[in-house]
Amino acid sequence: MSISVEINDNTSSYDKLRELCKENVIYFSTDERNGSTAISNCFEQLFENIGTIKPLVYELRNICHLYDFDPSIPGNGYRSYVTVVDLFIAHCIKICNQMTINRNSFFFRKAFYTKEIESCNQVMSALVLCLENLCLLIGWSEPGMLFAGNDTAALELMMKIEPSKLCPFYGRCLAFQFNESLQPALKTIAIMMAAFSEVYYNENGMLARANTAWNCSKYMLNPELRARRIVNVIQYSSIEFYKAFLFLGETELLKSLPNLVSPVVAVNRLISIPSKPILYLKPDGQLFELQPPMCHTGPASLNVRLIAKTKREGMLAENLGSGILPEPCDNLIIHCHGGGFVSQSSSSHESYLRDWAVRLEIPILSVDYSLAPRAPYPRAREELLFAYVWAINNAAYLGSTAKRVIMAGDSAGGNLSACVALKCIEMGFRIPDSLFLAYFPCAIAWSPTPARFLSLIDPLIPLGFMTNCLKAYACPPDIYQDSLYEYKLKNIAKPKDGAKDNFIEEVESSEEALELIQDTKKDSQSTITPVEEVIMTAHEHRQSRRFSTMLTETAENISSAITTTFITLTGGTAEEYIRLYIWTLV
Repeated sequence: MSISVEINDNTSSYDKLRELCKENVIYFSTDERNGSTAISNCFEQLFENIGTIKPLVYELRNICHLYDFDPSIPGNGYRSYVTVVDLFIAHCIKICNQMTINRNSFFFRKAFYTKEIESCNQVMSALVLCLENLCLLIGWSEPGMLFAGNDTAALELMMKIEPSKLCPFYGRCLAFQFNESLQPALKTIAIMMAAFSEVYYNENGMLARANTAWNCSKYMLNPELRARRIVNVIQYSSIEFYKAFLFLGETELLKSLPNLVSPVVAVNRLISIPSKPILYLKPDGQLFELQPPMCHTGPASLNVRLIAKTKREGMLAENLGSGILPEPCDNLIIHCHGGGFVSQSSSSHESYLRDWAVRLEIPILSVDYSLAPRAPYPRAREELLFAYVWAINNAAYLGSTAKRVIMAGDSAGGNLSACVALKCIEMGFRIPDSLFLAYFPCAIAWSPTPARFLSLIDPLIPLGFMTNCLKAYACPPDIYQDSLYEYKLKNIAKPKDGAKDNFIEEVESSEEALELIQDTKKDSQSTITPVEEVIMTAHEHRQSRRFSTMLTETAENISSAITTTFITLTGGTAEEYIRLYIWTLV
């Protein structure tokens, strides 16, 4: 029996935008001032794009309720994409209203608003392409299922979306789908990423780096230049760049930030767990010797950070002071930080961990696990399991009786926390009493879904970065090294004697650079510089799908294991779990 669910219809906003476009076309077509023809043409194109995108949105709006986990919980990837388009229409209406108010002013910036409308047209064209692919995805999926039956064909849909078409999402329209209070922060991150990439790839010494940093204000003033730079970074940079950018949060300046903005805690110290076997008494009474993590990097001590609002009896602290201390807490939170498996630490997440410790009055133990690609799967999982068992055995030193143990993690940390719960079930260890998993990747196999299409326009964790993180974590070291490439975004090819001095400046995008280099190879093998050879090799590696097969196989094993775990934890049937799985993760 089908269930009828009321869907919010925002078609009136589309009609309103078309009326605004029509009005501006009439106004600027009769305006004889310079630039009026260009802006009139932009509005005509926007008017046509609205007519193209409206029926596609209407089609998704009519069927998206069929993919909800539950009628009382309306949410899935198709709904999200419809919402994104609705928010973009609202963004366009806002710009058009501003133009209508200011167009008669002497200070009206016609060139500025022309670029704004051009950017809106580019974004709408890209959204149309994604919506058309989503409609195809529906045809390849079973009714009510978000996963396509034909994974290969569905994956090709995502691959066909050229990176150049994604530039507008990182330019003037950056973060339009987010709340206005978040937009300045996301734009700042985008500017920092573009600026940092220029410093990161500059190899001409400290003075040149200083000049580069000084000139990075151009990415603030030129959104189009910033967008091209970011798309190049997403498309061609290796995981090393992404790690370096994220580790900006580990600088001494930012490390001191929690001391200024976060609540004061009585205990905040690092504890080193020695790399020695742990004797653990299982719930069934059997004594088990848990060996320390050994894979990939060999034995090493494991650092964990203890954060607590107050010092408690028996707790490890620098100075317990005098007087009677509170009794140990019955609860204990074991935290695993996010960072795409490749970056971050307990220190970078300290700000909100302090807030948790103060508000909940529960000791928190955050684990600094080893990072990929140096320590890929399953090293981090083994370390988290080792820390979990150690914490249960030594709960008194953490100011807790461990009567109730909660595992918490965000992003990659959520995945690792779920994996530890899996391992506890498999080995007969005590299972965590609760799991708090925030936006964690569970179905990381390459199965395109509507939510995966959203990652194509995500300004914070784009698809290219996410792919590199998963590759670094899930692929064995030899496979990862074979697929490693690094595209030099600055000085990609140095001109030889007699070559044009403006070789680099004439290249508008990375795609054109690769085409130019490949054409040069055809003309004369002797004129190829070593840097160009590196780029061609990198391009060939990029086309190779060898690592994709290995990533998918490993990911499917992890996903299958997590499925078993949640069925065991919830006591539900496989059918009930699948519905929960799809709604939560897709």
